[in-house]
Amino acid sequence: MKTLENLIKSEQPFILYKTNAGFKLYTQFSKKIILNNKNIKSFLNNIKKKKSNFKETDLFVGFFGYEILNNLIGIKLPKQKSINFPKGIFYKPEKVQNLKYIDYKNEKKKKYIRNLK
Repeated sequence: MKTLENLIKSEQPFILYKTNAGFKLYTQFSKKIILNNKNIKSFLNNIKKKKSNFKETDLFVGFFGYEILNNLIGIKLPKQKSINFPKGIFYKPEKVQNLKYIDYKNEKKKKYIRNLK
């Protein structure tokens, strides 16, 4: 799979998502949103707005962290030491590719497995 090999060599960010039909490869991100307890509600309200001409790239890919999820359902967490990891982060891809099969060999993993024998 030349697309994935070239992307890895380019060191450009990408997200690879497993689907029932194979994989979706998200690239060329135009927005990066780091979530916290102050901006989560406005983020959710903005993505709720529906467009009549929805494109495949009209989406955000990312994750909600544990603290934000608890905040949204009203569970208060005790103060914890910060690990400087985002409470949530989402990216807006401008390019999406559907991949049916990925043949990728990780040489580091092979060496590690060989050393375990």
